[in-house]
Amino acid sequence: MSINPVQIAQLPYTNRIDNIQKIIQTLLSMDPKTAESAVKDLLTALSKASDEDYKNWCEGTMRVISMFDDSVIKAILSLRMKVVSEMPKEVQDRDSKIVMEVLNSLDESVKEKLMKNMPKS
Repeated sequence: MSINPVQIAQLPYTNRIDNIQKIIQTLLSMDPKTAESAVKDLLTALSKASDEDYKNWCEGTMRVISMFDDSVIKAILSLRMKVVSEMPKEVQDRDSKIVMEVLNSLDESVKEKLMKNMPKS
């Protein structure tokens, strides 16, 4: 899965959401090890992105994920948390900061749906 999340993050909002939706559908169709590797590749690429691009990516991803059933949201968030936990500390810290910033800027309904499905670390 060769995707440039930074380029996608720079797309206009509607195009960005469409692309992220396709990526998430693809991830959901993969076996767990392949999906884990793909998420790691995405996050590695994003670790080199500007804060604005990273935020755009996170916001689009969070909005798309919130459209799924709770069980799917839990699975996606668990996968992402697992991959992030295996990244270098500075990547983890930046990711955590940006994710919280974006989460707090979302509509209350989107934020609530994501928070209630957030795996307990």
